[in-house]
Order: sequence, then C-alpha cells, then structure tokens
Amino acid sequence: MITADTVARQIGGVWKMATNADDWRAELDRSVDAVFASFAAFVISAPLVVLYTISAKRAAARIPEFSDSLYVSAPLTLLVIGDLLTFALDWAASLALLVMLARATGAGRHAADLIVGYNWIQPIITAVQLPAIAIMAATASAATGGLLGIPAFALTLFLIWGVVRRGLGSQPAPTAAIIVMLIVAGAVIDSLGGAVMRMLFTAQL
Repeated sequence: MITADTVARQIGGVWKMATNADDWRAELDRSVDAVFASFAAFVISAPLVVLYTISAKRAAARIPEFSDSLYVSAPLTLLVIGDLLTFALDWAASLALLVMLARATGAGRHAADLIVGYNWIQPIITAVQLPAIAIMAATASAATGGLLGIPAFALTLFLIWGVVRRGLGSQPAPTAAIIVMLIVAGAVIDSLGGAVMRMLFTAQL
C-alpha cells in the first residue's frame, strides 16, 4: 500500500526531474515496484479533476459567453464522470505514445524513468490548472480566468517538457515535436469526450 510519505517523496522527486535538479535520480524512485505504484497518482489527481469540473460548471453558469456550453445544461454527475474518463483516456494514450516513442528511439531502457515521471507529474499539473478556473467561477470573468490560464499553461508545458526530455534523454527539437504530438492527441481526445458527453446528454432529454 502506498503511503503519504511515498507520495510526497515521489512528487518532490518528479518536480526535481522536471526542473532538472542535480539530485533528481536519487530522489525519484524508478524501481519496478515504483512503476506500478506510480499509477496511484490517478487517485490523487481525480479529486482535482472533480474540483475543476465543479468550478467549470459554476463559471459557465455565471458567464454569459458560455451560456450554450454543455457545462451549463448537463447535470454535474454526467460532467464529472465524462471529465474523469476523458482525463484517464488522455493520460493513458499520452503515456502509451511516450513509451512507444521510447522504444522506437532506443530509449526503452529509460522507460521506468518516463512512466514514473509522467504519472507523478499529473497531480502537479492538474493542481496548476485549478486556480484559473476557480477564479473565473468566483469572479464571473472569462478575461480574468484566461489571463491566469496563460502562466498555468506555460508552467504545464515546462513541467511536461522536463519530464519528457529527462525521461527520453532527448534533445530540444525532438522534445518539442513530442510535446506538440501530446497536445494534438489531448485535443482530439478532449473533443471526442465532449462529443460523447453531449450525445449522452441529448439522449437523456
């Protein structure tokens, strides 16, 4: 059973990995047991996703520009389930893509670094994205949320960049190409997830 101390140590270690601290290899456990244990990061990330969904629904209800959004009309339960499933699918697809690239580029021996790093960075980047939508919901201002969302997005890219580069041992140009692939894959999955949720909601009417 994974402990709170292990979680804290792994999250601290992956932060060091992402920021290229000299001692990240000593701090982040990348053993076989740690690879399997790293999937517990979903349990930590899931409540943050739920908070994001609740905030997004409140923001959509209060901001006129979002009056036609699914987050206004759909029940919270459907939105939470849909967002969690989309989040999990995006996570799994991105991780599968990274592992495939590691094997294709001869970096398969570093797969443990990549899996542990990518899994444990998820709670951090999920938490990073929460303040912008929460403030948008509180202030009923899309502009305020958008302004705060820019540094959140930049920090997210920076952290994923660090994990991918250290995990694959890749140079800047290939790392940038991989980040673009992850963004495109995530956008496609988010779009499909939204379409499925809208279809399910329509079917309930």
